[in-house]
Amino acid sequence: MARVVLVLAVLALLIAVVHGGGGAATARTGPARILVAMPWNNYSHMQVVYPVVRALCARGHEVVLLSRVPMPPPLPANFKFVQLDFNSPAQQYGFEIGRLQQISAPFRDAYNILALGLDHCQLLLGQEPVQRLLQGGPGGAPAERFDLVITELFFTDCYVALAHRLGAPHLFVNSGPLPPWGYARFGVPSNPAHVAAFSLPVTDDMPFAARLQNAALWAANAALYHLWFAPREQAVVDALVPAGTPPLARLLPDAAMLLLNTHPALSPARPLPPNVVEVGGLHIAPEQALPQDLEQFVSGAKDGVILFSLGSMIRASSLPKENAAALLRGFGALKQRVVWKWEDEAPGPVPKNVRLSKWLPQFDVLCHNNTRLFIGHGGLLSTSEAAHCGVPLLGIAMYGDQRTNLAAVAKAGAGRSLPYSTLKNADLFLKNVKDLLEDPSFQQSATALSERFRDRPMSPLDTAVYWTEYVIRHKGAPHLRGAARNLTWYQEALLDVFAVVFLCLAAALYVAWTVVRTLLRLVMRVGCSLTGACDQKAAPKKKKQ
Repeated sequence: MARVVLVLAVLALLIAVVHGGGGAATARTGPARILVAMPWNNYSHMQVVYPVVRALCARGHEVVLLSRVPMPPPLPANFKFVQLDFNSPAQQYGFEIGRLQQISAPFRDAYNILALGLDHCQLLLGQEPVQRLLQGGPGGAPAERFDLVITELFFTDCYVALAHRLGAPHLFVNSGPLPPWGYARFGVPSNPAHVAAFSLPVTDDMPFAARLQNAALWAANAALYHLWFAPREQAVVDALVPAGTPPLARLLPDAAMLLLNTHPALSPARPLPPNVVEVGGLHIAPEQALPQDLEQFVSGAKDGVILFSLGSMIRASSLPKENAAALLRGFGALKQRVVWKWEDEAPGPVPKNVRLSKWLPQFDVLCHNNTRLFIGHGGLLSTSEAAHCGVPLLGIAMYGDQRTNLAAVAKAGAGRSLPYSTLKNADLFLKNVKDLLEDPSFQQSATALSERFRDRPMSPLDTAVYWTEYVIRHKGAPHLRGAARNLTWYQEALLDVFAVVFLCLAAALYVAWTVVRTLLRLVMRVGCSLTGACDQKAAPKKKKQ
């Protein structure tokens, strides 16, 4: 009998663990209908969203992707793609390095992306598939039923109007960190004393000069957003969205959740409310075997391999030909083999230890046990991959958050950041390459960074899926939203409270001074009346004859 009771107790415990404590893998949500509206067609942005879409479909949800870029096959049966038609040659074919150097600077980066986001809102909200959803059905009902709308909060605030018109909770999935005004939508404090402004090469540990520069850029970017961008974006929404839709400033703080492709191992730690969840490395999948010819080249390098890739958006082949040829000659003098993502014809004779390729499985090469160094532009996805694989990074920032990302890697001791001009000095560039290869501290720091980046209770994808379904289960999860998201800047800084306290103290001091002065005068008058001194003092002097 005791054995039977013991067996039943064990079975009950197993059932409780399986059904009550399994986290994302067991917290099931009934089939939901989810709209994923992605305004940007950059591969780096879509690369973060695709795994979430596939995972949600695998869990039985119906997902409608509204985008300019089709999701690569295989496509799930419960998936639907709605094509948006908007051509952007710069985004489709990659940025030219020379052009980037002309237009890229910390303040100008924010302006350029805000202006591009404004164009996106104007062009995409006017497209027929979006207008059909915005206009709604008969009697003001939503055009279609959705249980959740997923978009990206990346300089396109206007898409929150779409979620409002559909009457569905709104969740953001972001490929990278947000500018300060983005965090403010969720009540996240952003102090320029320790939080880097968009695109500055600083970390959270800033000396006075860096804090001064950071605060100035912070104020300039905030003014640019609130005084220039926000009114223009609201005007676009007013023109293209039916009347009665609340202002964007009122809709944005009501977003259910923000999933950020960041991680404390790479991004400075900061206080986050429960509806802001870090899922850094969301795009990272298990590494795959390399194509046979590439595998032979990489594994056959007895001194290791260097990967040189500027990502999906920057054309390395736009580097001046004479500079690229000098780099080729320099690479030829190295003991290591070099795999270089190059989109055009070779700029010169290709050494035997160098392989040029128009396309590379970057992550799989990075995680190959023979890879010794990664030369990249410092994009967050590439930086996360290097951190995951434990490979030192030599970064050449081109624009945007790349400067901040590389500053974090350098602070961790896992790499070094160089200005773009270094690419024009092959000797100096190759000296830095050799420094990172020959100094073991860089590899040791990269290995430690990888351990910190990987050590988490759930995978980034499982975390993202769990919280997405959590929002669906709890009808937008309003209990996770903090009241700080609705505070104005002066309320958050308690300036209104300080002003009232100051006025009260000033009034109290004034009243006290008035009372004291009145009492003093009264005492003096009483004293004068008793002694007569005041009358004698006030008596006029007789003139001398």
